[in-house]
Amino acid sequence: MNFVDCALLTLFNAGVCLTLPKLLSIATTPKTRTQSPQKLAVQEVAVSVPVFPN
Repeated sequence: MNFVDCALLTLFNAGVCLTLPKLLSIATTPKTRTQSPQKLAVQEVAVSVPVFPN
């Protein structure tokens, strides 16, 4: 192989190594439904904080 072939192969390899993890993460993320989002219930919690005299 001559120098140009090695340089092109190196650039192609670098491009694949940079893009493959991103493509795999996009492909393996769980699909979520965007049509009907779930409503979250808000809970109120009563907390008593002790107060110490100075």
